[in-house]
Amino acid sequence: MLILRSLKLCDKDKVFELGKKIFREEDEIPLLQKALYLCVPELSFVAVEDKNIIGFTLVCIKMTNVYYGFLGKIPNCYELAFLGISPKCQGRGLGTRLLKETLLAIFQTSNQFTCWLLVDTDNTGAIGLYEKIGFRRWVETSPDITPVPGYIMGISYKRFIKRECKQYNTYKITPIPPMPMIMI
Repeated sequence: MLILRSLKLCDKDKVFELGKKIFREEDEIPLLQKALYLCVPELSFVAVEDKNIIGFTLVCIKMTNVYYGFLGKIPNCYELAFLGISPKCQGRGLGTRLLKETLLAIFQTSNQFTCWLLVDTDNTGAIGLYEKIGFRRWVETSPDITPVPGYIMGISYKRFIKRECKQYNTYKITPIPPMPMIMI
């Protein structure tokens, strides 16, 4: 049975071990360690099957790395620092489920959010997932910024609400209505 739940402190070692099977040792593993330290547990999730963590998201408010200065100037901005799925469990829709759950948690924390991430340009499966959810490519990184070519991608709360309600209809998301005016 598959369970999606918020990250717990006791999960961090298992997430790190899974991450070492998925991500590059030379540049991504140090950022994974930093993300595990900086992440917001209530906004980060794990997928557990048969008592094993098979996938995770790590969300940070403080950036794990400053790629471009403009990212630090966006209000209510969250970094999806990592989304990792065990290679044996890919292709089952787990990434979509984890990403949607993560964005919903961010929305419930800040209903006017922006979420950004960095993805390698050759990771076409991940790019397709992010674009399906509503992320857009903001900028392609240069070799002096990242060791491997990548895209900074992002999604705003408006795009998330529009896509989630219209296309996926998984959650009933409504923005907070304005306060009614009372005439005295």
